[in-house]
Amino acid sequence: MNSEGEQNMTHVKTKRTCWRISRGLLGILAVSGVAHADVPLAAAITGGRADIDLRARYENVDDASKLPIAQAGTLRARLGYETATWNNFQFAFDIDQVWTLGGATYNSTRNGKTVFPVVADPAMTTLDRLQLTYAPGFETKITIGRQRLLIGDQRFVGNVGWRQHEQTFDSVSAVNSSVRNLTLTYAYLYRVNRIGGPDIPVPSTTTAAATGQANSFKSNSHVFDAVYAGLNGFRFEAYTFLLDLAAPGYATGPTQQPATAKLSTATYGGRADYSLQLADGLAGKISGEFAHQTNYAANPLSFGLDYWLGEASVTYRGLMGLAGYEALGGNGAIGFSTPLATLHAFDGWADMFLSTPANGLNDVYVKASYAVPANFAAMKSLTGTIAYHSFSTDKFAKGIGSEWDAQAELAIDGNSSFLLKYASYQGSNAAFGGYADKSIFWLQTAYKY
Repeated sequence: MNSEGEQNMTHVKTKRTCWRISRGLLGILAVSGVAHADVPLAAAITGGRADIDLRARYENVDDASKLPIAQAGTLRARLGYETATWNNFQFAFDIDQVWTLGGATYNSTRNGKTVFPVVADPAMTTLDRLQLTYAPGFETKITIGRQRLLIGDQRFVGNVGWRQHEQTFDSVSAVNSSVRNLTLTYAYLYRVNRIGGPDIPVPSTTTAAATGQANSFKSNSHVFDAVYAGLNGFRFEAYTFLLDLAAPGYATGPTQQPATAKLSTATYGGRADYSLQLADGLAGKISGEFAHQTNYAANPLSFGLDYWLGEASVTYRGLMGLAGYEALGGNGAIGFSTPLATLHAFDGWADMFLSTPANGLNDVYVKASYAVPANFAAMKSLTGTIAYHSFSTDKFAKGIGSEWDAQAELAIDGNSSFLLKYASYQGSNAAFGGYADKSIFWLQTAYKY
């Protein structure tokens, strides 16, 4: 259990971080104001938009590897403000407040209740975003500060938006779309702020750091992404991710903390999507993706691993069917790594494979959904989804389980929604990376303004 002193120390560190980022952003704003004194700054501030994002959730986890069942009631209030544009500048911030409701009979990853299954939604008060965006023209936007980065389908870089506190990045990013149908993105990542919130206690002295599971990463990483959609029906994407990650208390580069250093990788890849209209109301889509990953920076291992994806889907008047195959390579010592991804969206909702097994992971999956026509029974939308996954290792091709997922989501209007969601994983072949059976049930309501 964390002590009150450790919590106070973390609040102090959070305030210091907020102050340093704020001072840098306000300094840039002040310098710009000298050159543009005639622009009404006050009007830009008062003419902005409030950000209110409330979400209450009940999560029940029955994990056969843990005796008690986890029950987590949590409430997230994300409150912030985004100014109007002033001389091509725009400022935005968000604060996350997460409360635990009820008895907190779950392992939040920081409350010390390790006898329970994990529900990675700890109670916290923390800075979520603090960013300054500059749009100088030429279809270019430059953002500095704590920000969201959503690259492609978030298979490699995302915000993990499913959890109550999202993943953000202390970063400088630039997006350019001056060439027609071409969007170029670059980001330098100085720090990765993970879903666990501020680090309590100092991670370098904990088991979490020893296993590479710290709540944040120091980073000296680069993200490159290019998307071209200029051919009829086609979309092409090319990307490079150079990740140099370190646990807090350690430096990036050669003097690294060993477990986290294994997450430092260089990944080069591309994706192609083709969408086509088959008939009136009937559409199809085919996708293919390949990436190659090697060790990078202080990673002590030497490897070359591949990622493959093939997917096809059809939609007809609210009905969607999809089939796909995803393969993450593994050599027996390490699996293809995606530590900055929105992992909950891939390989099943039970979150069994947040880290790729050392022997790799193959996922054969099918998915179907149906969206009731808009304004049905005075509601905005009602969507039901069901999916099935069959998992095996990439090396040795051993089956390691299967999973059924299902959900129903009701959107009352543009602000309010309700969600019922269920995942059931049945494990096998534990010697090759399989896990014990696990099922999760969620009930959620949300409001956004």
